[in-house]
Amino acid sequence: MPVWQQREQGTQIDKFILLCSNLVWIISGSVLAALALFVALHDQLPLHFRLTWLIVVLTISAVRFRCLRHWNQTSTTAENVKGRIVLATLLSFSFACCFGVISFFAVSENDPLGNLLVVMMVTGLVASATAAVVHLLPMYVMYIFPIMLPVAYRFSGFEQVGYHWIAGLILLYLFITLGISRSIRGSIVQSINMRYENQNLLESLREQKQRAEAALELAEQANHAKSKFLAAASHDLRQPLHSLRLFTATLELQTRDTQHKTLVSQIDSSVKSLEDLFNALLDISKLDAGTLSVEKKDIYLDSLLAQIEGEFKPLAAEKQLFFDVELADHVIFTDALLLERLIRNLASNAIRYTEEGGVVLSTRVERGRVWLSIEDTGVGIPEADRKRIFEEFVQLGNVERDRNQGIGLGLSIVKRLAALLSVEIRTESTDGGGARFLVGMPLGDRSKCQYLPVGFVETPGEQVDSLFVLVIDDEEEVCLAIEGLLETWGCIVMTAVSGDAALQQLDEIGEMPDVVISDYRLRQGETGGDVIRRIREHLQTEIPAIILTGDIAPERLKDIKLLGYPMLHKPCEPDMLRKLLASAASSRVLPASNDPREPEDDNDSVQGTSIRVGER
Repeated sequence: MPVWQQREQGTQIDKFILLCSNLVWIISGSVLAALALFVALHDQLPLHFRLTWLIVVLTISAVRFRCLRHWNQTSTTAENVKGRIVLATLLSFSFACCFGVISFFAVSENDPLGNLLVVMMVTGLVASATAAVVHLLPMYVMYIFPIMLPVAYRFSGFEQVGYHWIAGLILLYLFITLGISRSIRGSIVQSINMRYENQNLLESLREQKQRAEAALELAEQANHAKSKFLAAASHDLRQPLHSLRLFTATLELQTRDTQHKTLVSQIDSSVKSLEDLFNALLDISKLDAGTLSVEKKDIYLDSLLAQIEGEFKPLAAEKQLFFDVELADHVIFTDALLLERLIRNLASNAIRYTEEGGVVLSTRVERGRVWLSIEDTGVGIPEADRKRIFEEFVQLGNVERDRNQGIGLGLSIVKRLAALLSVEIRTESTDGGGARFLVGMPLGDRSKCQYLPVGFVETPGEQVDSLFVLVIDDEEEVCLAIEGLLETWGCIVMTAVSGDAALQQLDEIGEMPDVVISDYRLRQGETGGDVIRRIREHLQTEIPAIILTGDIAPERLKDIKLLGYPMLHKPCEPDMLRKLLASAASSRVLPASNDPREPEDDNDSVQGTSIRVGER
């Protein structure tokens, strides 16, 4: 059925429902008017005529009440609305005819007061109908004309000219009433149509909302599927990449030939580029997962900027650029490590997109905030791309995806870090005229100020030789790679593929490891946290432990964080691993002298050896 036809049927239904809401008062008023006429016309009309007329009127009224009750108890639909309107019109017409008949016989040329009563009664009935049934034009017309025309016709037949004028005035009244009823009917129909328009608008908004919710749900499902795929694929790809990184580091330490060292360096550079991609993806995953804790403190900003300057000045010099930092004595309240990562990404981005000139870092205080400016003389950012540069994998001017220009995740990480730290980021630039990023940070309290926290406890020279390291990983290549690198550093290494194998081997050799390095996700549902806990309980010692994982799934990162162990992600930087081992060496806990697992002679251990558990 066409929409216009559905709307027309709906309008008819609404008109009939409006009639039913007024009909009880119309019928009740008509019955009272009939009783009043029955009594008032006792001198003009004989009793039997008046009584017969009253019985007919009451019968019609009873039928109308009965129909009204049925209509109110049952739904009015498109199938029955037309029949109900026809029936209501016929009953209304019959009722009007009854009043027209009695009015015709009631008026008399010799009874002005009686005539006045009749005229007032019929005009009152017409007026009430104008307010109640005017929206149904056929019913309205078939009601007012049978009431008024007989009276007008009767008056026109009298000899006195005054009655002729009354008949004319009655017809004029009918004409004016029809004109007024037209505007009233238009207002009622307009209100009904407006309600339908509002309903259609509401329905349209509801459909749009449902479509938007469905699209959002699909997007969330796609995002969740992407995260699951990224986590699974990343874990599987990180294992060989991690092994390759460690093998390369070991090979570089053992290579003496210059030509071979150059080749190893090139291999390491390629692996490092791939590693940068994984680390950037990991940073985004951690930020989206909410696993990064924010520890805000009052710190000296110049201490942080001095570290940035020491790191990036040589990088800028390689491109023959200047890298100037205007140090100022500002104290800010923030998380130093996360803010450093944010500034590092902005500084790295500035150097990458600058070919001539350089980069300047400066600060100023404005309205209770410290604003750090990172300004370069690079290619600039077109105004249309100011917001787009903070999206993932967006790189302006790198259509060929040259990996030397990065991977397009740095500013996306900056945006997430800024939201996490509640700092404001502004971008000012002109196409070809350089760019400036402004970072707004809250002022700190100088009396509570602390210098930058140190990420690792380092021992002089990062000595890790003679450390007994237990490595647990279910991947053969990973075990071999870590074993080779640690032995090159002078560690004593034992590798195992599971917690049971590690405990069995520890019982056989009767020694206690200085550090446990465990992958998080092992076979048969075992986790690195479970293995470390079992080893500590078995040896009754809180042995320092490190979690090494390739997982980036948000829920798994949260689980690892709850363990409270230092964590490295595959592929890890060899220097980072060495620093953690050095930190563990400085805090290692020796077993009590009565511990049966304590070795009798420390000289029994041989530096640079390894202990392997059975066949894998």
